[in-house]
Amino acid sequence: MDFNAYSSEVLEWLEGVRKNRGTDAEKTLMLCKNIRDYAREQDDEKLLGYAYYYSGETYYLLNDVDKLFRNLSCSLPYLEHSRQHGLLARAYNILAITSMNRGNAPFAMDYYLNARMYCEKYKLYDIGIIININIGMLYNNFGEYRQAEKYLEQAYDLLQKNKEIPEYYSYLLNIYIGLGNSCFYQEEYMQAQEYALRAKEVCSGHLEELEQIAFACFEARLCNAMGKKEECDRNIAIVQKVSDTRMPILDIFDDLYAYCEMLLDTRKEEEFWKLVELLEKMAREAKIIYMQKRILTLKIRYYKRQEKNREYLQACGLFFELSEILEKENKYIMTCILDMRYTLEETNHSRILLEQSQTDALTGIPNRYRLEQHAQKVFEHAIAEKIPVAVEILDIDYFKQYNDNYGHQKGDLCICRVAKEIQKLAEKDDIFCARYGGDEFILIYEGYSREAVVILTEKLKRSIRDLNMEHAFSEAQRYVSISQGICYDIPDADRTMKNFLQKADDLLYQVKEENRGGICIGSCR
Repeated sequence: MDFNAYSSEVLEWLEGVRKNRGTDAEKTLMLCKNIRDYAREQDDEKLLGYAYYYSGETYYLLNDVDKLFRNLSCSLPYLEHSRQHGLLARAYNILAITSMNRGNAPFAMDYYLNARMYCEKYKLYDIGIIININIGMLYNNFGEYRQAEKYLEQAYDLLQKNKEIPEYYSYLLNIYIGLGNSCFYQEEYMQAQEYALRAKEVCSGHLEELEQIAFACFEARLCNAMGKKEECDRNIAIVQKVSDTRMPILDIFDDLYAYCEMLLDTRKEEEFWKLVELLEKMAREAKIIYMQKRILTLKIRYYKRQEKNREYLQACGLFFELSEILEKENKYIMTCILDMRYTLEETNHSRILLEQSQTDALTGIPNRYRLEQHAQKVFEHAIAEKIPVAVEILDIDYFKQYNDNYGHQKGDLCICRVAKEIQKLAEKDDIFCARYGGDEFILIYEGYSREAVVILTEKLKRSIRDLNMEHAFSEAQRYVSISQGICYDIPDADRTMKNFLQKADDLLYQVKEENRGGICIGSCR
């Protein structure tokens, strides 16, 4: 997402968030607040979506589920409206993880599928990998192992096509653990061991502490099932070093819970109670009732087996109380989700209306209204930062003759094909384009050198010539061609968008008088 049009102060806040996210929660939240306050004053949806998302992500790492949910829910309509699809998919992913850990699997799947849809539509491969992994894990939790394997294998295939991503080894480990668990739950221990060996061979030396713990939990359970006591004990020793309640419980809870079940079944009471107490403290601090209930289930099983009737009855009573609280919480979450759905539907409706008012009906590219809005931001930023801007006006050579002789339908098709080439250049090189009217188009190049602008305008001229649209009535060439006038300068109080447009129009007129199909570039001076 391009933020270059903002002031240097806002750019510093944005860069600060990028540098501090995941390492300095307090600073990240402070910067997000600065961005959010500024965005509210400016009614800027792009910045609001950004600030709410990174606040939510930070609360995720802090295990503050309520604030996480509120911030990410607020981010969705703004991210949708401003088309920050990468952050939107990530927000849905975190909401899905949170919903799953709150015991709401249907909500979690709905969030995951929303995230997956954006990943597929906008080719967000790195996010798509983790979404497929998480859907696979969800299916594993509910015994749908073939479905789990399908999504995990899709994640693997996608990962192998994108080996350059920074999270490569982390994602690969999660895929191997997921596939290993699918085999483990079906008692296919040899195949599960094969995945464990692959994970060790490829990922060893590339993992963070949290990932090492997750793998040790899996391998301990597998070694226990296969009767490999020494290897099991070695992995238990790794997991028992866990004592940091600040680690993101939402990322590791399922691994540690399954590991606790193994400790309970193997009667390793000391190790069992140390980890249960740690998990219980984390779940309480995170205020996640569903997790507290699951931990209480382990304690109830232990008390029953040990015939500790008083503790057993107390735990059962607390379990009932938590069940009532969870029921109220689920109703609240459902209300929040329904409100969020309504907000998104209203936002989408508003976005469609806004796009219709800012988009040229024939070509689908921005119209003059959108041009004026964008130009104002570009020139404000360029004046503040003293960076160059180029404004190009182009039109189709002898278009009236084309329209009169080939007909208006062919004329419209010609304009659309030219517009498509302009849009392709604009999307690839971060250039703004708009239809100015009739067969005229405007392009705005921000921050490019004069030489780069010339190269790009030449490239555009060739791409339209290469369409090979016959124009037998042109006095310039046998095929449809364009003439281009470009004003290149550094804007200031005396050189505004109006001045640039006027100069570009003069230069275009000069081209049409002297050399149709040519390019003329000059300054405002």
